[in-house]
Amino acid sequence: MRAAVIGAFFAALLAGCSGPPVAQYLLDPPSSQQRLRPIVSSVEIRDVSLPRYAAADEIVVQSEDGALRALRKTAWADVPQRGVTLTLAENIGVILQARVAAEPWPFARPPAAEVSVSISQMLVGQDNILRLSGQYAIAPRDSGISDRSGRFDISEPVRGEGLQAVADAHGRALVRLSETIAQRLAY
Repeated sequence: MRAAVIGAFFAALLAGCSGPPVAQYLLDPPSSQQRLRPIVSSVEIRDVSLPRYAAADEIVVQSEDGALRALRKTAWADVPQRGVTLTLAENIGVILQARVAAEPWPFARPPAAEVSVSISQMLVGQDNILRLSGQYAIAPRDSGISDRSGRFDISEPVRGEGLQAVADAHGRALVRLSETIAQRLAY
């Protein structure tokens, strides 16, 4: 009897593995053309806080009935929190042409400032528009700048069909968020 249960378990496990592979999508934002003069020499980007549905591996969209639905057999190619955090760090670093890194801070000397981002909404709605909203805070760590904060409410249309168009809209929205934060760290 025990052998039959173990056999059935492994058969079910193998059956689950034999389905079509999961399609993975990259957060691959375009490059920002902005270049700003930074007021600090280095910035740490803290791990971005995401809503539960946006932190899931699956790509989530809003259906016609208003419900949030995870799209089956799809996933982000990176853990969403890590992907968003690294995207912001890379973009802000390019815009400011300064030392910018995601936490944990990898350098011996502490960063001049740290940025915390809390995203309250990151979702493609029924109208095929990605909404990215929330708030950010900039705190001095090893500099004389003052605390700064702000809110953001970014709308980015999904251009084209399919999930790559959804991923591209996420990338463009994150570039716009990077530019917004970089402006607060510039002269």
